[in-house]
Amino acid sequence: MTDKDFINIAIDISEKAPFPYGAIVVKDGRIIGRSDAIVKEHALKLYTHSEYRAIQNAVENDWGRGDRYGGLYGGMEGCTIYTSCQPCMACMGIILYKQIKKVVYAATLEDSSKYIVKEVGADLATLADLAGYNIEIVKELERKRAVEVLKNWKNRNDS
Repeated sequence: MTDKDFINIAIDISEKAPFPYGAIVVKDGRIIGRSDAIVKEHALKLYTHSEYRAIQNAVENDWGRGDRYGGLYGGMEGCTIYTSCQPCMACMGIILYKQIKKVVYAATLEDSSKYIVKEVGADLATLADLAGYNIEIVKELERKRAVEVLKNWKNRNDS
């Protein structure tokens, strides 16, 4: 599967989510974490950002080797996260801490701020540089489709 295929899965998730955001974590061409998966009670609930939920799901599924991947730092080297919207600063922090190698996102934080709620963000490459971590970032893949999800959600919830 391609980046476009995987980002469309994340956008599909966002269409059905309580809030219009979706994310998946992929390792070696296989989805290992999804934001629409049920997470354990200790994890934050529905308001938790999709990136966090997808990463938490990957850890809970023990896709790796036990507790090694459940800690704060590392463990997800070689993974890619696909998210329907650009990660906020907090989610990017989690992505960097887990050492995910690639981020692919669709809508921008500006899009999210326009249609849903004001988002706090910074340039992802700058955040990665500040953390001293080399990460590949693919911006705005399938943005138009992801923005339509944000608009539709806003329209449904404004009526």
